[in-house]
Amino acid sequence: MTRFGKWLLVAAAITVASAGTAGAADFKWKMATIAPKNSYVFKLFVEGFTERVKLYTGGKVEITPYGAGVLAHPFKVYDAVQNGTVDMGWSYAGFLVNKDPTNALFSGFPGGMGPEPFMHWFFNGGGQKMYEDFRRKHMGLAGFYSGQGTTEIFAHSHKPVRTRKDLAGYKHRTTGAWAAILKETFNGAPTVTPFGEIFGMLQRKAIDGVEYAGPGGNLALGYHKVAKYIILPGVHQPGTMTEMFLKADTFDKVPKDLQMAIKEAAKMTVLNTYLGLGDTDQKAMKEYRSGKNEIVQMEAALVSEIQAAGRAWIEKKVAETKAAGKPWMSEIWASYKAYQDTWAKNAFTRIWEVK
Repeated sequence: MTRFGKWLLVAAAITVASAGTAGAADFKWKMATIAPKNSYVFKLFVEGFTERVKLYTGGKVEITPYGAGVLAHPFKVYDAVQNGTVDMGWSYAGFLVNKDPTNALFSGFPGGMGPEPFMHWFFNGGGQKMYEDFRRKHMGLAGFYSGQGTTEIFAHSHKPVRTRKDLAGYKHRTTGAWAAILKETFNGAPTVTPFGEIFGMLQRKAIDGVEYAGPGGNLALGYHKVAKYIILPGVHQPGTMTEMFLKADTFDKVPKDLQMAIKEAAKMTVLNTYLGLGDTDQKAMKEYRSGKNEIVQMEAALVSEIQAAGRAWIEKKVAETKAAGKPWMSEIWASYKAYQDTWAKNAFTRIWEVK
């Protein structure tokens, strides 16, 4: 049986075992998030996870999620959990890159792995233990990889972006490693903006372009209605990992069987979010192509430059953190890079597309 098949059987067994044991919750947690409660991503990522946790634990763990800004500012969810303001959080590690660039390896960066190799590295190549140790040792958190986004749209834009010169001065709403790379390498003007402010800024042309999610995730947000150009490919963000987390001390008080159930709920949500977004991406692109937007493909030379700049930025941060007596980024990068390089050399056996 394949490893994937075993994964599905474990999840199914937990579901069956818990179905008849539902009762009053032993653990009730409130969760702060980074997306509006009525959004597609909230339903897919957040409610998908919390509903699985309730099911897999037989109702013994109950998580109540709140929309962005209700319990904590979207950029402060990690802080809110660490200081005890809220029990649990759902966020994106790209918001932490300025505090510790190691987070870029768990949030996506130009030249990094796309969703499929990343998932393989994380679950089978040693990434999970490194991630869990990193969150626990350096933030006091128990973290769960619980969502996988598809490759993003580079920008819904008021300006076309084809060559390097088009990025000079380009006001791009973005976050994470790409924000630093755009400014340092391409003389661009990154703007880090919370979700709730993005549409208004794009509409009134306070920014040139916005990246947020892949085609499906963006469609319902209406960015294509106020900006003419859709810039591809999303080289800045090959794939986006999101995570759930709570204080390690809190998680350690949960019985081992329920800990396992929570982890399996997170793992199944990774699969479900990736499949859900992948399906909606195709439908969204069909709608974009039949509409009034102009789809612009970056020149291959620019794509290569951005990928190279991303890996160079990571290498620079690895050297800086190691020199500062913080070796963990170097250790995680060595594992990540080795897996990515091996994948690049050996994944040619796969059929990726039909012409």
